[in-house]
Amino acid sequence: MEVSVLFLIAGIIILIGFLGSLSFEKTRVPDVLLLLGIGVLLGPVFRLVEPSILTFFAEYFGLFALVIILFEGGMDIDINRLIKEFGTAAILVFISFVLSTVSIAAYFHFVAGWDLPRSLLLGTILGCTSAAIVIPIINMMSLKDEVKTLLSIESVLSDVLSVVFTLLLIEFIKLEKIGINAPFHAIASSFSIAIIVGVASGLFWLKVLDLFKGRKYSYMTTLSAVLIIFALVDFLGGSGPIAILLFGIILGNSHDLARLLKLKVNVFIDDTIKSFHGEMTFFIRTFFFVYMGAMLSFNAANSKILISGAALILIIIVVRYISVQITGMIFKEKKHDRLIMLSMLPRGLASAVLATLPVSANIKGCEDFMYYTFFVIIVTNVLMTAGVFIVERQNPLKSGP
Repeated sequence: MEVSVLFLIAGIIILIGFLGSLSFEKTRVPDVLLLLGIGVLLGPVFRLVEPSILTFFAEYFGLFALVIILFEGGMDIDINRLIKEFGTAAILVFISFVLSTVSIAAYFHFVAGWDLPRSLLLGTILGCTSAAIVIPIINMMSLKDEVKTLLSIESVLSDVLSVVFTLLLIEFIKLEKIGINAPFHAIASSFSIAIIVGVASGLFWLKVLDLFKGRKYSYMTTLSAVLIIFALVDFLGGSGPIAILLFGIILGNSHDLARLLKLKVNVFIDDTIKSFHGEMTFFIRTFFFVYMGAMLSFNAANSKILISGAALILIIIVVRYISVQITGMIFKEKKHDRLIMLSMLPRGLASAVLATLPVSANIKGCEDFMYYTFFVIIVTNVLMTAGVFIVERQNPLKSGP
């Protein structure tokens, strides 16, 4: 493809992403499906981009998109509301993730005849909701702040559980023995490292910004810190996404934390950094969903995948309904928010990235994981779109930017 054509396509994609964002403010229809559709046209339909080439970059692009979006999500979370909603989010994600994973695994093991490890592997891949989709969508919606915080934390925790358990299962299948206590040790270690490094890095970076306040490029140096922290935590065996989320929360709540911890810093995250990162998030998010659509391959679609895909959708909907109902019974004040909680079931970034790992690890029988995952991603995003449309039409509050 010529450079001029590539630049033309990139410019059109950015413009469509911007118009889709404006359209959401008017119609309450998320732009995710529009961007996925553009990707499908560029990839499998007109073959302007070869889907097989894009698959190689899926893990890298996906993780980078996740880092950028989680950092923005962290900066937008009010720490007081975070403390208040964490318990609800933890219960919701635990019920939803465990039920989804077990139900999906049971279907493929007892109905499709798969072996148990491979069934559980696909269950963990598709058991999580997508922070990369949920956070940007709810930030544009006219919801109560506590509901936004609840759904943000739930989607992030869900992604982390999916990543941890998928990697553990891959190691289990490769080594055939890992010990029954290993998953619990791995989760505890992953969270502990992420919490320590994320919080410590956030407090340290406040001092750095204070030292260099008034200088140019504060956003770019902060972005470099985000990437370094993610790499460091991952190297230490921790959860990079959780660390970045906490780093963002520390910076976004710098005023309250400085007063609470009596820190001698006079710098706070201003609108410049938030505005710059908002632009970056828009750019990455727009191209990521186009990228996902371009990776699809119609040649792989067959009746087996479609039938099992339909079963997966039914399982996900039923499990989400049960999870929301149980959460509503435990936390009575959440009953009025059940529709939006039910709608936030989209699969996306984490599932797409994780679906590529079993084949990369040379695990046999996982070649169709990508197609099951894409089918689920598209349908769950359609369902989310319908739910968001209904909720926003019923909500009298004015939508945020």
